[in-house]
Amino acid sequence: MVRRVAESENPFRIGGAVSGRHFTDRVDERRRIERALTTPQAHLIVFGPRRMGKTSTLRVVQEDLANKGRHVIMADLSTASALSDMTNRILQAAVRELGRRWQDALPKLIQRLSVKVGLAPDPSGILLPSLDVAMRDAGIDEQRATLAGALDAIEHLAASKRARIGVILDEFQEIHRFGGEQAEAHLRGIVQHHKHVSYVLAGSDERLIGAMTGPRRPFYKLLEPLAFGAMDPDHLARWIEERMGAAGARADGIGARIVTLAEPRTRDVVQLARSTFDVARRFGRATEAEVEEGFRQVVLSEDAPIRALWDALSPLQQKVLRAVAVKSSGLTTRLARRQFGLGDTGPATKAAQTLVSRDVLVKAEREYRFDSPYMRGWVIANALADVGLALPVTHVPY
Repeated sequence: MVRRVAESENPFRIGGAVSGRHFTDRVDERRRIERALTTPQAHLIVFGPRRMGKTSTLRVVQEDLANKGRHVIMADLSTASALSDMTNRILQAAVRELGRRWQDALPKLIQRLSVKVGLAPDPSGILLPSLDVAMRDAGIDEQRATLAGALDAIEHLAASKRARIGVILDEFQEIHRFGGEQAEAHLRGIVQHHKHVSYVLAGSDERLIGAMTGPRRPFYKLLEPLAFGAMDPDHLARWIEERMGAAGARADGIGARIVTLAEPRTRDVVQLARSTFDVARRFGRATEAEVEEGFRQVVLSEDAPIRALWDALSPLQQKVLRAVAVKSSGLTTRLARRQFGLGDTGPATKAAQTLVSRDVLVKAEREYRFDSPYMRGWVIANALADVGLALPVTHVPY
C-alpha cells in the first residue's frame, strides 16, 4: 500500500540566504567569523566558490550575534553598478540594523555625510537613506569620498556609543570594477584605520580575490583568510535523511546518493534534496528511483537557461562539454579526440580553458568538471545522442 505524505512544507529551502532549521553545520566557519566580528580591528576575508552557502553562514552569524546583543551590519554589494550603489547598500543595511536599537542612528549617520541624502520607506515602513541620484554620475573621486564618508560615519557612531560594530561586505570584490587597484587601496585605507569597527569581507570570485590579496596589491597581508569549501559530505547526507524523515518521507541511505550526484556546492545538493522530497512525498519514502527522478526534474526545470547557454557556445566548446559529461579526464587523448571530434590538442585545450573562465567548467589538477551538475545532466540527456551515445541522466563521470 502506497502511503502519501501530507502536503506539509518541503523541509529544504533554496533561493536567498537560509537560517534556522534550514541551515546546518559550518561550526568552524561560524566560529571564525564571529570571532572576527567581535575582535577589535579584526579583518577577515571569506572566499570560496558560489553556491557553497557563504551568505547563509554570514547571515546566521549576524543573527547569532544580534541575539547576544552585538551589532553587525551586513551589506550585499553583488548588484552594485557604481560606487554610489555600494554606499547606498551600506547605509541602508546600517539603518536597518542599528536603527532598531539606537533611535538617533539615522540622523547621526546622515549628518556625517557631505552629500545630499533622501529618505524613503521600505515595505516595512523603515525610513532608509539613499544618495541623491546625481551622485551616480559624479566623478570617481567624489564617489570614493562618499563611500569613505559612510564607513567613517559608522565608525564615528560606534565610538560615540562606546560600542563595537561588525561590518560584513558581501561580494566586496565588486569594488575592483570601479577603479581597479586604486579602489582597492582606498577601501584598505578606510578599513585599517577604524578602531571601533571590525570587518569581514566576503566574495566568490576566487580568481579576482586571489589577485587582490596577492603581493604588491593593497589588501596583501591585511586580511586573515578563511577558505570556504564543501561541507562534510557525511554530515550533509545524514542531515538530508533526518530532514526528510521528520517531514514524513522515510529516506534510509539515500542522503549519500544525493550528495554524490550534486556535490560539491551546498545549494546544488539541497536543490536535489528538495526535488527528491517532492517526488518522494507521494509515496512516503525516498529510494534511489526518487533521487533519479528528482535529478531529472531539476534538469528539466533549468532547460531554458542551459539551452540558451549551449546555443551561445562554439561547436568546439559544445564538443568539449560532451566529452567532459562522459569522462572528466583524458580530454586530449587520441580516443577522446576521435570520439568527440575535438581535433588537435591545442584548440581543444583552449576551448576547455575558455569554458573554465566562463564558469561553465571548473578544473582541478588534470580533471575538468561541470560547474553545475544539472548542466552536466542536461548535456547527457540532450546532447550525447548527437554522437551516438546514451547514458543515464545521473551518470557521474568522476
